[in-house]
Amino acid sequence: MEPANNQQETNNPLSKKTFLKKHWWMWLVLIVVFVIALTGIGIIRNTGKKPTPNTTYLPASVPTIPSTSASAITSPPSSTEGINTHTERYGSTGADQNLITLGPKIDPYSRSTPYSGKRGFEFELNSKAPLLAPIDMTLVGFYNNSTASGIGADGQKYTPMNDLVLTFESASPDWPGMIILLYHLYTSPLILGHYQNLECSDVEWGTKNIQAEGQLFFPFDDYIVPSKGNAKACKALIGRTVKRGELIGYAGNVGEHSFASFCFKVPDRSINPTVKQGNRNLHWVQPASFFYWKSYSPDVNIPSGVLVYPFETDGYQLPAEQRNTNFKYSSTK
Repeated sequence: MEPANNQQETNNPLSKKTFLKKHWWMWLVLIVVFVIALTGIGIIRNTGKKPTPNTTYLPASVPTIPSTSASAITSPPSSTEGINTHTERYGSTGADQNLITLGPKIDPYSRSTPYSGKRGFEFELNSKAPLLAPIDMTLVGFYNNSTASGIGADGQKYTPMNDLVLTFESASPDWPGMIILLYHLYTSPLILGHYQNLECSDVEWGTKNIQAEGQLFFPFDDYIVPSKGNAKACKALIGRTVKRGELIGYAGNVGEHSFASFCFKVPDRSINPTVKQGNRNLHWVQPASFFYWKSYSPDVNIPSGVLVYPFETDGYQLPAEQRNTNFKYSSTK
């Protein structure tokens, strides 16, 4: 009878459930082992693959240089007539090569070594010479670092130390998203209160009374300053667009040396490894070798991507009233 009883117990569904309840842990172990095995296979298969570096990732928000815009990393203009004809105005040094992360690092016109962290190059101009916009661009920030006397990058004391700084963003389809930085300016018609209001004039060297507002760019960082110091007294026309060839400022002095400094940050899909804070898709470029330049006049043909020299040349002059450093734009365009 026992065999019959054993056979009946074996075929009893209740007996199977009892077995499963008693040995549930065995099934759990088998499932875990199976999952680990599948994961291991995946790891082995992926080991031989190279990860996609961040430098090739192109976020949708990052503009790129149009292929039609002439530059060192696209193509030269179709005609070189009138291009790069005033290189005698270029300063003795270009940008610090260690900062350049897009395009040629070398400034072919540089005659001496730039100081560490130098972002651009200079145009040698007469004191308080008017400056022209190299392209259509919009004022996005400023700070006034001008002092009656100050210490230069070489550690020497200079009197005066003109250093009004302006930040622009390109409004030209040739250079979407590009940043243009000017410094060592005497003044600008875009800063209505500068030298018009005593609260927006020279600061004392070494103090923290600098007036600043908007988007600012430094060698390794960029950030937005809501308002600093007496910035409101300066009445900066943040958001105002100036067209190519229009007045944007006047060349300043560092001691007896008169000039204006121009720097450019160009957007690109690659990552700028030098940026510690801010937009890592913006790259400092070497202005003298990255861009093509041409003299401005209202009727001159400017090829796509070519910048105009930011000074009066080849017979062109601004209206007489704009050659006076007291000239200011109205608060509305």
